[in-house]
Amino acid sequence: MVSGFWFLVSGWVWLASPAPAATPAPDAVLVQIDRIVREGFYDAKLKGVDWSAAVAKASAELASASNGAARDAVYDRLLATLSDSHTFRVPPGRLPERGWGTTGLRLGQDGDGYAVKGVLPGSSAERAGMKLGDRVLEIDGVKYGRDRVNFRDLVFVSEGAPGTFSQVVWQRPGQPPRTDRLARTAEEPGDALVWKSVRVIRKGGRTYGYAHLWGMSAETALAVVDLLLDRRLTARARPGLDGWGDIDGFLLDVRGNSGGYDPNILSTFLQGQWSAGDYYTVTREGKRLEPPVYAKLPVALLVDSGTTSAGEALALKFRAHKIGPIVGETTAGMMSGGAAAERLADGSTLWYTARAIEGLDGKSYEGMGVTPDVAAADRPPAAAGKEDAVIEAAIGALASPAVSSR
Repeated sequence: MVSGFWFLVSGWVWLASPAPAATPAPDAVLVQIDRIVREGFYDAKLKGVDWSAAVAKASAELASASNGAARDAVYDRLLATLSDSHTFRVPPGRLPERGWGTTGLRLGQDGDGYAVKGVLPGSSAERAGMKLGDRVLEIDGVKYGRDRVNFRDLVFVSEGAPGTFSQVVWQRPGQPPRTDRLARTAEEPGDALVWKSVRVIRKGGRTYGYAHLWGMSAETALAVVDLLLDRRLTARARPGLDGWGDIDGFLLDVRGNSGGYDPNILSTFLQGQWSAGDYYTVTREGKRLEPPVYAKLPVALLVDSGTTSAGEALALKFRAHKIGPIVGETTAGMMSGGAAAERLADGSTLWYTARAIEGLDGKSYEGMGVTPDVAAADRPPAAAGKEDAVIEAAIGALASPAVSSR
């Protein structure tokens, strides 16, 4: 996954467990789930759920489960009682511990169903022709309709071992459904994808810089720092970025962002709080302090219903520190400040929220999402020569002193 889910040293924690038994009894897995949730879930009161009764019910259902799929469904129903987006079980063999591949498909709620909220460059989803706004009806036999899905079925559904496949049924508005078998392939590092997305947009006599972050990591954050810290040097060093040195504002796009490690460095930098003047560098052009003083820019954050986890946390930072307007759709409402993953006896993995996030207002955004300052449905360009709807709205927001000064 772009930017990865960092284990042990970041928001995502992978807890090592003994090798699974050859054929554990289903109740052995249930006992583990019960213990881990009671000891590790962020809320000691388990959100008021009668967990003991839920576990007893699951035990009775396991006794009559005739196959692995039926047992998986029992565990899913049990964990769903916690109503937590980052608490779920991943069946054995579904996700490797490292070296994930992806189909490149990013999803989000859209009306009464789910739609494409982005496709990674060079991915099989892009090669299949999937575009922003296409409806996603089914993935690997799971229907995507009105019912809200958890983080596993929103994000992890696209991830897995390179060389595996995912079957997706999707539909472009006004056309019949089609089915594509999407290969999971290794993806470029998050910082490389940032640089690949960078471009200059000229609208209404102004010039804007644009970059897309598909995940959150120290590497992606530093890519943004490199882009903005010395903008004239960036323009000289990168082909196709003529005008970058004179941009009037910056559009930071986290639509379809899968989260990951949460780099506080990014929100600090965008506020203009940055180390400067450590030493001099001398060139033919003269002498200057390094690192250069960061010339702060008006910044808009672009979000949609596919913006999850640490991507949503970045939106909270924009609001708390008044960095700039948040533009687009309400985010996914799948916000965890620290999810842990622990191997179970049957080789499956239990993910659970060890730390939850509340805003400075004391509100939880789990299941609710962060509402934008400027609402805009995430839709393709309305006409030739236009940007997509959220980019157009973000440019309008930066051009409005009343909004950009928030």
